[in-house]
Amino acid sequence: MTTINAPIFRRLLFFIGILLTFNLYAVQRYQTSVVDSDWHVLSSPIQCELVHEIDHYGNGRFIFSSGGELAFQLYSIEAARREGAASLYSIAPFWREAEEKDLAQLAISSGNMPVYVGGELAYRILYELQAGRHPTFHYKDWASFEDDVYVSVSSVNFHKQVDEFKRCITNALSYGSDEVKDTIVYFGSDKSTLTRSQRKKLTEIVLFSKIDKNLKIQLKGHADGRGRRIYNKKLSTRRIRAVEKYLVSKGVPEMQISQKAHGESRPVASNRSERGRRNNRRVDVLIKH
Repeated sequence: MTTINAPIFRRLLFFIGILLTFNLYAVQRYQTSVVDSDWHVLSSPIQCELVHEIDHYGNGRFIFSSGGELAFQLYSIEAARREGAASLYSIAPFWREAEEKDLAQLAISSGNMPVYVGGELAYRILYELQAGRHPTFHYKDWASFEDDVYVSVSSVNFHKQVDEFKRCITNALSYGSDEVKDTIVYFGSDKSTLTRSQRKKLTEIVLFSKIDKNLKIQLKGHADGRGRRIYNKKLSTRRIRAVEKYLVSKGVPEMQISQKAHGESRPVASNRSERGRRNNRRVDVLIKH
C-alpha cells in the first residue's frame, strides 16, 4: 500500500478545507478557490494597486504610491473590533512538497484594515506569491479571541498581472503629493477662460488631490491695473471660478478648494509695462498639506 507523507497529508487537508470553505469548530478559514482566484491591476501615474478578492472576507492588495514605497494591505469587510497580534507564514500548495515558512509576527489594528505592512516585508509577500506559495495570516477572532482565523492570499493567476503592476511602478511619478508645487495660471487681457496649456498645468494637482484627501488647494485671483477696480475684482473672481470649475470637473472634491479674489490690489510686477500686466493677470494655485 502507498503511504502519504504526513506533512503533505496535513497540507492537503488544510487546502481541502479552504477550497470547500468548510469551517471546523473554532476555526475560520478564508481563501478564494482555485477556480475563482483572480488578481487585477488599478493603475495611474501616482498610484498602482494589485488587488486580490478573498471570498467572504475582503481583499488583499499591494499598493505603490509615487514618491513612496511598496505596501501590502489586508482589508476586511467586517471591521476588527480590537487590536491584537497575527502570525504571517507562507504555505506551499498541497500539490507541491510540503513547505511552511514563518515570515513575521504582526500587529492587528482595529478597523477595516487590520494589516498594513510596508518595505521589505511587503516585498517578501510579493516574492512568496511569485514563487507560487500562499501567504497566510493567522490570528484569534475579534469577538471572543477563541476561534483561530486563517486568511490566505492565493497565488493562483498572480503571475498574469504582476508584470503589469511592476510596469505601473516603473512609470509612476518619482515624487509624492508632499512635493506637488504651487502653480500659477496666467490669463489674457480681460480673459477668464482656460487654454489647453493652462489646463495641462493643473494635471498633477488633479491627480494627487484624488488620492490625498488632506491636500488643500487655495485659489487666489488677480487682475492687472487697467480698468475700474470693481470690474477687476469681478474679473479675478471669474478667473478663480474657471480654475475651480475645471478642477471639480476632473474629480477634485469642492471641499478641498478655497478661494479669494484680490482684483488689482496685489500685483507682482509693474502695471506700466505689458510684461508686468501679463504677470499680474493670474490665479495663484497654492497647495497646502
